[in-house]
Amino acid sequence: MLVLSALHDVLTQVLSLPDLHTAVLLTPSGELISYASDPANSKDHVRLVVGLSGEVWQETHGVSMADSEVGRILVMPVEKSSESSSQPPSDGEVPEPLMLIALNAISSVDWEDLQATGKELVNHLADPINRFRGRLQTSVVSPSTS
Repeated sequence: MLVLSALHDVLTQVLSLPDLHTAVLLTPSGELISYASDPANSKDHVRLVVGLSGEVWQETHGVSMADSEVGRILVMPVEKSSESSSQPPSDGEVPEPLMLIALNAISSVDWEDLQATGKELVNHLADPINRFRGRLQTSVVSPSTS
């Protein structure tokens, strides 16, 4: 089971105030799961980061970086790197990740540093989150045709 307080603690650990000030866990459809942010930032700031991250993900469906009015945003799928390079399923569709992370930093933060932090966070979260993949995929029931 994923514990929101534990997720918040993990997200808080990657913050490096004031440079890296917001870390978010969200779904690919843009739903906020958990976040950690500089206490000076409002919840509206976090919502803005989530919205921008969702848009960036929908455009690229991969590791993405964007400069925005709120600073630099890095979006990464929460999956082990071996998963992203494995053979696609026989139907040709690559499964969408269950979760994404988004990191928001000031514009002077180096992209490579931000990406290294993101990779560490993804590696920490991927196994616990992906344990739920089978349950979530089998819980979706197709409507029956009668």
